[in-house]
Amino acid sequence: MITFERNNNKFNFRVAGIVIHNDRILLHTILKDDFWNPPGGRVEFNESTDQTIVRELREELDIEVQVKELLFVNEDFFEYDGKQYHEIGFYYLISVPDEHEILKQEDVFNGIEDDGRLIFKWFSIDQLNEIVVYPEQLKTKLLDLKVNNQIEHHITRQY
Repeated sequence: MITFERNNNKFNFRVAGIVIHNDRILLHTILKDDFWNPPGGRVEFNESTDQTIVRELREELDIEVQVKELLFVNEDFFEYDGKQYHEIGFYYLISVPDEHEILKQEDVFNGIEDDGRLIFKWFSIDQLNEIVVYPEQLKTKLLDLKVNNQIEHHITRQY
């Protein structure tokens, strides 16, 4: 994983997948958190970002996704677990096979990685204003979902 720590700082190189089906988006959290974010994970050395999101969804949900396009790049600065984070994230629009059972889920469900540590849930796009979602730009991006070929780079400082 491309992540490292120095003093009280941590750097992550993360990739996330935006799965939209029937005006719903798939998000995940863990028990201790009070926020949601798109599924994904950290890039491995010598792995492209599009390969990362395919691997991460296979590990988290045992599903083969198709990468459609890069929607945006987000550079985030935040505090979490007492550390100052600097995270660079690539956010891809991805799709899952039409017949996959994950598309039928109506309630929260657990992933398969780390004994089901990740908790997944589908949210309607309209519900995004009612929950805490990171990165914050995701709400804006999805509420106006105008997918184009321009790469956007966002910088967010929360401290």
